[in-house]
Amino acid sequence: MASGSDPLVGGGYPRSDDRVGHVQREVETVSGIMKENVQSLVQQGERLDELNSKTDDLLSEARNFKKSSTDMKNALWWKDMRMKLMIGGVVFVVVLIIFFNIKNATKTDEY
Repeated sequence: MASGSDPLVGGGYPRSDDRVGHVQREVETVSGIMKENVQSLVQQGERLDELNSKTDDLLSEARNFKKSSTDMKNALWWKDMRMKLMIGGVVFVVVLIIFFNIKNATKTDEY
């Protein structure tokens, strides 16, 4: 065997050219993996930003819903109260009319 074609040099160690090539391939592999990791982190950061934005929107909508539901509850309470007051007023007027008619009827029976 010629020593130029033998990848191992005395003592079983690879030639320095092969070691450099091997190290370069490992560096390229690690570099590719690191680039993928960085891209993954950037995508996760974008997703987190999007999630934060959606959370803020949801919180804002929840506050608006609470305010509008409270306003509606109050409006319906006042509407119900007005109806009760009107019915109470009508009943009061009817009772007054009946009372005065009975009082007038008993007054005219006394004479």
